[in-house]
Amino acid sequence: MKSLALGIVSDLSRLLAAQGFGEQPIDIVEALVFAMFIVADTYSLAKPDQDKTIEEINSFYDDMQNHFIDRVIIKDYQITEAAEIQAVSDKFYDLCRGRFGEYGEKFKQDISEPGALSCPNTVSYFLDNLFIQPLNNAEKIDLMGEVSDKIIYLWAACVESFK
Repeated sequence: MKSLALGIVSDLSRLLAAQGFGEQPIDIVEALVFAMFIVADTYSLAKPDQDKTIEEINSFYDDMQNHFIDRVIIKDYQITEAAEIQAVSDKFYDLCRGRFGEYGEKFKQDISEPGALSCPNTVSYFLDNLFIQPLNNAEKIDLMGEVSDKIIYLWAACVESFK
């Protein structure tokens, strides 16, 4: 699951770059959290034993949090103070759990619309949170279609991988 989440972040980063947004700084935590949501959501739908599935998703979230702390915070940002590492870890944990519900609500709105072939509410919310400097309306509209298509593709790929 960790490889899928990291692959999703990579795919989305390449898509943003191809669409001319490669120079705009993004919130990597938001990108990771969104990817984790896609993986966890598709995994939970694909597995029949919900108790075991919840346990495995929680383990996945813990693994991703540890990866983020070890790779990004300690190695990339070279933070070594235990209290600061714990504060960042707690923030990542809280954001992951909170965003899962928020993205889940947006996705439910999207799939409840008859005939919807994309996920505009989910993508709009993601784009609103992804960029450090918010996109203007024209930029956001330019990205909506491509990002929606990519997310539908990634969701389908995750579902297929968990069958």
